[in-house]
Amino acid sequence: MEQRFLPLQINLTFRNENACSGKNGGIRSWHHYDIVGRRITNTMSISIKKLNLFVSFAILFLLLVGGSGHADYSFSNDADAVENAANSVFMLEVYDSRNRKIAVGSGFVIFEPDILATNYHVISDGAYVVAISDESVPYQLQQLCIADKAQDIALLRFDVDHGFEPLIPDTTGKLKRSSPVVAIGSPAGLKNTVSIGNISAFFDQNGKNWIQFTAPISSGSSGGVLLNDQGHVIGITTATYASTQNVNLAVRVEKLMELYRKWDGKTTRPMGRVTGKTNTSMPSYSTGQIAEGKVWISGSGKKYHNNPECSKMRSPREIDLLEAIQMGYEPCGKCYK
Repeated sequence: MEQRFLPLQINLTFRNENACSGKNGGIRSWHHYDIVGRRITNTMSISIKKLNLFVSFAILFLLLVGGSGHADYSFSNDADAVENAANSVFMLEVYDSRNRKIAVGSGFVIFEPDILATNYHVISDGAYVVAISDESVPYQLQQLCIADKAQDIALLRFDVDHGFEPLIPDTTGKLKRSSPVVAIGSPAGLKNTVSIGNISAFFDQNGKNWIQFTAPISSGSSGGVLLNDQGHVIGITTATYASTQNVNLAVRVEKLMELYRKWDGKTTRPMGRVTGKTNTSMPSYSTGQIAEGKVWISGSGKKYHNNPECSKMRSPREIDLLEAIQMGYEPCGKCYK
């Protein structure tokens, strides 16, 4: 911001004890001088007390105005703002054409109140999606606006416009290593989990512009949102290196903005064909509950699954999700994206 400094002129008054005027010699006269010693006339005398008071207020005003420009806002430290952003993030349950739940991932509203962004690999095999809000209300999406398989991104449209608040994309592109970031998604089916970290690096691989960051994510976080410390979207959480610690990747939001610009704003197509009726009878979970709270395990494996028909499981047994986590089970990579 351009700083403009206004000249501050202070008029000082000095009494001349030696001045004489005509026959009334010895009359005391007053001469007025500016701050650099130039004699001036027709000025108002300022007492020392008033001058001190004026200078004090001027200094205080300059400190307040100058200090306000250096007060940096931090989204990651603003719990209310993070809570508000979570209202635009959803846990996605993906169903196939036979109404079987085949995957769990994440998504968020951006650009328009009825547009949801996610990773392509989250919804690629699905016929429709049930998006579960932060307040555990289910919403259905069947319409695909546009997708880019190579960049692993997709835009869906809610079947009904519910007036959700779109998150704001970062348009500056000015990202730096060590900058704070906030990730919101549903790792392992734990709805709208918030984690905080930093940007670690940037690199290009296979035509993708990756942001590497340390905010913890896991299977189920794919399609979640990565926000900078101003609360603006900078990426879509997409992948993690399981054998390393906090090496997580997000596709930059610029790719999502390019995809949105390619879309004509009205044309959509069904995600896939559905045999029979879609599953619109999702239960409404009370706030604080973790999805349906049930998963399936098998005695021979160490993974938990979000449906009993997963091909990677034998002799499924239903248990509580938290119990499975406490027993050391990890989410199935096929069931949780």
